[in-house]
Amino acid sequence: MAIRVKGTRYYVSFRWKQHRMDTVTSATNMAEAERIEKAVKKAFKIHRFDHLDMASLEVVMKVFENKGWVLPPELAVPEPQREITLLMVIEDYLKADERYRTERNLYAIDRLVEHFGENFPVKELKVSHLRKYQRDRQEVVENGTVNRELSALSGILRVQVELEAIDFNPCLMVKRLPENQRDSYLSWEDFNGLLEKSWWLHDLIVMLYYTGMRFNEVISARWEMFKPERRMLILPPDLTKEGKSQKKVKLRPKRIPLRKEPFELLKTLREGEGDNVIRATGPIFTYTGRYKKHCGTQQGKPIEYGMIRKAWTLAVERSGLKGLQVKDLRHTWKTNAQRSGMDPSVRNLIVGHSGERSVQDRYIRVSDQVLLDAVNSMTFDHGWTELDMVEEG
Repeated sequence: MAIRVKGTRYYVSFRWKQHRMDTVTSATNMAEAERIEKAVKKAFKIHRFDHLDMASLEVVMKVFENKGWVLPPELAVPEPQREITLLMVIEDYLKADERYRTERNLYAIDRLVEHFGENFPVKELKVSHLRKYQRDRQEVVENGTVNRELSALSGILRVQVELEAIDFNPCLMVKRLPENQRDSYLSWEDFNGLLEKSWWLHDLIVMLYYTGMRFNEVISARWEMFKPERRMLILPPDLTKEGKSQKKVKLRPKRIPLRKEPFELLKTLREGEGDNVIRATGPIFTYTGRYKKHCGTQQGKPIEYGMIRKAWTLAVERSGLKGLQVKDLRHTWKTNAQRSGMDPSVRNLIVGHSGERSVQDRYIRVSDQVLLDAVNSMTFDHGWTELDMVEEG
């Protein structure tokens, strides 16, 4: 090993394992060059470099670079960490579980992106940002909608905590906004008036009114789930809101008992319109793009909530039911079941709840016949229409 001087520059020249190196240093005098020489020589001898000062380390790095050698771990320059943006964590969230891709969830995510922007750095998200989001959204939508949107954001961030990309979920520090319970009821007379003005929504409204099913359960129902011999629709857990709950470890399929009206409707749709084909697979309800007495008689595109808004708004306006919402049909079913004297445990089993069931409900085993008897004994004329509406003026 030796020092070579060229002009004002000092070079370290040495041999190591049959390799000859000749590398410039940052030394400005002979003494400093000799110190670097000694340090570099020792480092190569013991093949450890993490103890070197910057001037000596610079020489070692140049040696590895000139020879094209892979840097040892202690010399490798760490790649700069990517800044985690809102769009990145949303992609991780949607890949984590198919249950997160519901239309309702995707709608909430769209609102989050509109507010924060795709490139918002997630690690900078603070409680103050979330509270501002609440205030801004309260000026546009109801508290329940704001809560659902922040619940979606909390789920997105929870995935990142599980991936150890962030340490804390700030949504846990934000209180939910108080929600007003919507107590609405549709009278028998107004229900029939709505049906007359329902356009291609006729069959969906019949199913919602007579079964108490959720809208997403109805539009996701498939012929494989229709069991005419049992007069039932059997929904797999992943199709129900109960099945999407993170609190539930295992759920049985959900049974929807069919009284005469929905049962006859499904039989008619299943047999088609004189084409001698009995449908056994595929979605029950589809949109064909034009009016049909039964919207499920021809194969069309799958129905989504956004597709029904125009038809629903038109039907509501023409039937004079300002303020009526799709979910009010489910509320009406619950009220009719209660006023018909249905056993609460049976009612809860039919309608389903995403929250925890009571101990009593959890251990009761109910037969198909009990469910069918319960819906067959229901009556539907239990008072006038009551809709929760914000008064204008």
